[in-house]
Amino acid sequence: MKYQVPDAVIKKTTNCAHEFSCLETGKCGDKPMCKVDYADGDNVLFLQDKEDAFCSYRVPFGFSQVCTCPTHYAIQQQA
Repeated sequence: MKYQVPDAVIKKTTNCAHEFSCLETGKCGDKPMCKVDYADGDNVLFLQDKEDAFCSYRVPFGFSQVCTCPTHYAIQQQA
């Protein structure tokens, strides 16, 4: 599974702790990428999983979790 993401998006993803493994494997390191409930128009992904997880792009939002990773958003748009 390989994803094509523009270089400009990758340059915005400055805090990736897994060296962009998602582009080659579809995983975040050795774990599956967070499942997305829906995406809004402002490059924010609302996640299905409501639990906290260690990721610099995953933040709590009310009773939910959101992902602000530019690369994950670009991948989600291809799905």
